[in-house]
Amino acid sequence: MRRLTYPSSKHSLSRDDALALVEVVQELAYLRELGDVMTLVRRAARELTGADGVTFVLREGDLVFYADEDAIAPLWKGQRFPINACISGWAILNRYPAVISDIYQDPRIPADLYRPTFVKSLMMVPMRSADPLGAIGAYWATQRMPTAREVELLQALADSAAVAVDNARLYASERHTRHEAEIAATARKELVAVVSHDLRNPLSAIATSASLLGPMLVALNGRARRHLDVILRSTWRMERLIHDLLDVAAIEAGALTMNLAPLEVGKVFEQLSELLPLGHEKGQEFDFRPPEEAAHIHCDAERIHQVFSNLVGNASKFTPAGGLITVAAQLTENAVEFAVTDSGPGIAPEFMPQLFQPFHRRSRPIGGGVGLGLSIAKGIVEAHGGTLRALSPPGSGATFAFTIPRAR
Repeated sequence: MRRLTYPSSKHSLSRDDALALVEVVQELAYLRELGDVMTLVRRAARELTGADGVTFVLREGDLVFYADEDAIAPLWKGQRFPINACISGWAILNRYPAVISDIYQDPRIPADLYRPTFVKSLMMVPMRSADPLGAIGAYWATQRMPTAREVELLQALADSAAVAVDNARLYASERHTRHEAEIAATARKELVAVVSHDLRNPLSAIATSASLLGPMLVALNGRARRHLDVILRSTWRMERLIHDLLDVAAIEAGALTMNLAPLEVGKVFEQLSELLPLGHEKGQEFDFRPPEEAAHIHCDAERIHQVFSNLVGNASKFTPAGGLITVAAQLTENAVEFAVTDSGPGIAPEFMPQLFQPFHRRSRPIGGGVGLGLSIAKGIVEAHGGTLRALSPPGSGATFAFTIPRAR
């Protein structure tokens, strides 16, 4: 079938036409809801073309959906048709306008579908020529040939509408994803709070009972004593996990409790001596490098110790026997930057993007932990107004560096 050739918009559109289009495009740029986009486009299409009716058609796979309309009498709003059985589908599949002066003389028109309507003439343009996502149709109650100007106006409007529809769909998808994430986060927080509360009471009873049994088992054989030690260690690990879960829930809710006060950086390094037993069993060495000048940070001392406990414990886990773990601090004008460096295998690049997400680890599981330590450390540091980042040059271990504001 021969395609009609239409003059380009610069020849067929007047200055007033261009200004009217610009005004509509500017309005479309601010719309985020698909319904608002369709309302503006169908109203503008009637005003620009003088049509007696306009339809807004969206492609749905092998179907076309007449999503909206503005006409002197009902057309097909809310109905779906096979894409190969209607003129809107022809415009979409051929990526070209269909201009018809007499609908009953064109074989592309399903005449029986049109007889109950007022339509005598029409034009249908695809929404963008590359991979059209729908079409815009204009209809007249009297037989006429739509002009090149009208085709150009409607096509320009449809191309702008395609961008607005894409944006509206992206916005709706993002909003849906965010809503689902909020629901999941709320459910997780509630689950963590309930489970943690229900676990703490029986766990406390186990710990207390095991402690009371200790003196009674002194005179018994070593095997009984070892079983008791296993109970106590397991109880301690469960208590630590419960506290971690509660911290994660508090961090996600923005409700982490903080007791801020000035703390001398030297005191921070003194507290690090409590972490030395973490590496003794593996023969690991520690190198503490405090800053040469005295300085104070504005922090919660217990929370900062928790950060170091997580980072140093993590470093010890991934450092081989006899390896080195370095903890250093450098002063900047407004903050102190701490760094925990291990001599392990480093962090694989595929694990870096989710490294600080809850329940993710810096490598595949190698035993122990559920992947909360780094997430908690990051949440604590950010609650202080600082930042935590990971560095892992190939073949040179991993470094976790974080900043804490200096006290003034």
